[in-house]
Amino acid sequence: MSIENCPICGAKAPAALCPVVLAGSEPVYTLAECVKCRTRFLDPLPTTGELNRFYAPQYYGSDWFKQEGKGRVFGRAMLPQDAKGNFLDVGCSLGHFLSGIRQSSQWDVFGVEVSPEAVAFAREKLNLDVSCGELSTAAFPDNFFDYIHVSNVLEHVRNPHDFLKECRRILQVSGRLYLCVPNGPVDSSSLIRYYKSEGSPARSKDGHLFFFSLGALKKLFQDAGFEIISNRTYGIRRGLRALGLYPQRPLWKRHYRPSESTQVQHAIQLPDRKKRLPGYYAYRFYQARLKMLPGLWRIGLDFEILLGTDDAKSLAQF
Repeated sequence: MSIENCPICGAKAPAALCPVVLAGSEPVYTLAECVKCRTRFLDPLPTTGELNRFYAPQYYGSDWFKQEGKGRVFGRAMLPQDAKGNFLDVGCSLGHFLSGIRQSSQWDVFGVEVSPEAVAFAREKLNLDVSCGELSTAAFPDNFFDYIHVSNVLEHVRNPHDFLKECRRILQVSGRLYLCVPNGPVDSSSLIRYYKSEGSPARSKDGHLFFFSLGALKKLFQDAGFEIISNRTYGIRRGLRALGLYPQRPLWKRHYRPSESTQVQHAIQLPDRKKRLPGYYAYRFYQARLKMLPGLWRIGLDFEILLGTDDAKSLAQF
């Protein structure tokens, strides 16, 4: 059933932009845009079964060693080293990022992941405390976490409002929500460009359901009870490419071309660990941060946003 009202701001009659597919060539969704808040989203939103088809086991683990290295650096660079706390990674995949956090800090780590196969791997192979399902079904206690990590997840959930409100419920008043989310207009521009060029639906290669505008993100944060503490923009060159302001890669269309393959991998299969020099992941981490621009820029592909609770701001005034 088509969506009659924008899921973010409630405005009526979203406008259709182009057709889009996910895992294969069927089913076909409409990329719609809210005429008020400019959020873009798939219409209708995929069912749980359709999403499970996209998040098959072959979706996981291709860069597990990179995630582990990133977690080790993140634990040292981004978390207070003079304190312990509860750390949650939502959409934790196989858990290698969490494993890296655990290796480099004193924080207690938890995860949430929708894939049963990925959760089984995290529990059995890495001995991690990971819940299977949506964040809401994990049923964590109120004010349980000091830090929640949500990297490239918000655009995948069917109800962003409820997701962020659940984050607020389980976060300490003085806690932090770390969020990485694509810049929606830029992230979706290649889907539209592919359709105009090829005359057929593009594949949402990353499985994104929502493509948030800046205004929509700020509304979501406010409605859920969060305040922006800091923000940065990254993926500048990729953003310029997507907007047609920088030469596009010659084979860019292959990433958006639908696949007819119906073969599904039923087990997690990891590639061999790549050999890296000591300090390699720290170097890449800080190199990436040096390329970030302070603030939220419309030319970038992705945003890094650190949120605090509005209750914390109110308490600081007394």
